[in-house]
Amino acid sequence: MKDKRKKTKKLPYVILTLTTIFLLIPFVATLVYSFTVGWTKLFPAGWTLKYWAQAFTEADLWPSILRGLLISIPPIIITNIIVVLALYTAVVYNPKLEKYIQAVCMIPNSLKGVIIAIPVLALYSGSDTIFSNRMVMLSCIYCISILPFVYQGIRNNLHGINVNQLLEAAEILGAGKLYAFMRIVLPNMLSGILVSSLISLSIIFGDFAIIKIIAGNKYQTVQMLLYNSRLIVLQYQCVIVIIMFAATWILSQVVFKLQNKNKV
Repeated sequence: MKDKRKKTKKLPYVILTLTTIFLLIPFVATLVYSFTVGWTKLFPAGWTLKYWAQAFTEADLWPSILRGLLISIPPIIITNIIVVLALYTAVVYNPKLEKYIQAVCMIPNSLKGVIIAIPVLALYSGSDTIFSNRMVMLSCIYCISILPFVYQGIRNNLHGINVNQLLEAAEILGAGKLYAFMRIVLPNMLSGILVSSLISLSIIFGDFAIIKIIAGNKYQTVQMLLYNSRLIVLQYQCVIVIIMFAATWILSQVVFKLQNKNKV
């Protein structure tokens, strides 16, 4: 019996280890290839650091990464504020509205970014409104693209904290509705907001099609830089991919640190 229990306990760890190894194989292969001179046979022809040196001295690489991060901030902030307020109002004051909010938020799942970008560009590119600005167009399209992910993360968190009981307890202790929302409900929702924001950031940061259609070459992000370097040596492209992965990994670790700090 004890042997069976030990095997049962070890099985999840074995599965997790094998899954992790399987998922890391493409990353490790890309990393190793970025250090090679060439690899057409069983073993590499040689090793070099020149592609990494080229990347770190590349004038366009770091501004491209920064542009990708900067264009992610407005859509994430706007979408989180709208979804938080809409869901909070529905859950607390009119639960019947939640199904309609869900239906609206799930629509972008069937409308991919390219499908949205082309009509928006055709409609607003020649107008005299603020929407003719390419950055405004990008922000609005990204708000729609990340809406399902923001909605799902915030909805799960809002139902998980049992917001109605929190408000009842706060009112019994003499707290007003606005104070209870700002000081009690919102801090408890921070975990869901951070997770949904991280998913949204990865979607926007990894986008190429939308920003290519809307901004062209006027706003070059790291994805566009990677596309433009497709005719350059493959090892240099591998270096850019690794740097992109490292940037998103660092951001995710910061988010998880904030999430764990909030739980404590």
